[in-house]
Amino acid sequence: MCFLWITACKQSPQLPANKTTGIDSIANNLLAVNQDLIHYEDSVLNVYVATLDSGYLKSKLGFWYKINLRTQKALIREKDKCRFQYSIYSLNDSLLTDMAQAEIVVGKKNTIRGIEEALLLMRPGETATLILPWYLAYGMKGNDNGVAAYTSVKVHLSVY
Repeated sequence: MCFLWITACKQSPQLPANKTTGIDSIANNLLAVNQDLIHYEDSVLNVYVATLDSGYLKSKLGFWYKINLRTQKALIREKDKCRFQYSIYSLNDSLLTDMAQAEIVVGKKNTIRGIEEALLLMRPGETATLILPWYLAYGMKGNDNGVAAYTSVKVHLSVY
């Protein structure tokens, strides 16, 4: 009697040459620096908002807002088409950007993140003032309309 035993050797998959499993210390260091910048900016804005009149609330995302004119309409939701107008000021009230009117579908990232998130807290017909940290406004690059990098801003927002 003769038995034949056949086995296959299956090797574990190999990572491509450009992939590693090691810890990326540069990425970790950049993450730590960005977290430090965000914590610092939040502390600066907490002091700034304390100097303003009361009525500002802090969102879960980290920006401050105050609804100046309220309505009883339904809240704006993600995927709603929304028309709005806004003006952006520096924290010392110098006009940086004035937008006549815009229309977006909320959630499609067609405007800066802080404004898009604030729209979800509002109802058609309302106006609000926002205090946006740089990381929810124009970020590390700024924009071509006069907003410098790492600039936190005040926004006057009206929803139609």
